[in-house]
Amino acid sequence: MESMPRCMNRKHNGMCEQQKEGAEVEALSVFCRLLLALIFISSCVSTLRQWHAHIGIIKDYDLLPEALVKWFAVLEHSVKWLVGMLLFWGSYSSSAAITGSGLLLIYSIAIMINLLRGTREISCGCGGIVGNHSLSWTLVLRNLLLMAMCLWVNQVESQYGSLILVIKGEDVGSIFGKEYWVILGSALLSALLYSIFQHLIAVHKRIRELLGRMP
Repeated sequence: MESMPRCMNRKHNGMCEQQKEGAEVEALSVFCRLLLALIFISSCVSTLRQWHAHIGIIKDYDLLPEALVKWFAVLEHSVKWLVGMLLFWGSYSSSAAITGSGLLLIYSIAIMINLLRGTREISCGCGGIVGNHSLSWTLVLRNLLLMAMCLWVNQVESQYGSLILVIKGEDVGSIFGKEYWVILGSALLSALLYSIFQHLIAVHKRIRELLGRMP
């Protein structure tokens, strides 16, 4: 009889561990969702500020007839805005994540085609947090990582930060509670640190180029 409380206690501890693991998985999904949202939205802002340059970059890829370049730019930009906003507000995030992974797949295929052609010295056209870089296989690997994050968001849904649940009448405190703001702060900090890292790499590369030109 004395063993029964211990068994029940072990069962309770096991349930607590499962709940803890589930909360961690959910938090990671929200972090990925918000980080992806920041990447897509910042890319849209960058593209909008340099719209004509962005159209020129699409032309440089040399994959579309010139008559379709502007139409593709408008469509791609609109879809990217939609994906970013839906991910940020947690509304239809599964569909947004799948659409986002589709965009990343298109970008990756375009980069790979040009790399196989031997074309490297054109801008990727990404912009925003991830920056603009010459084409390389590293960009393809980065996009694969972002696609994996999209698929993770699609698989693990969360109520945190979901505007549509608030509209449906759910408690705002539980949707936008302390946990959400901690995760959002972590995503913003990660995006900032990555952006700083990219700028430092660019500065280092520029310094090396200048030193290489010195007699």
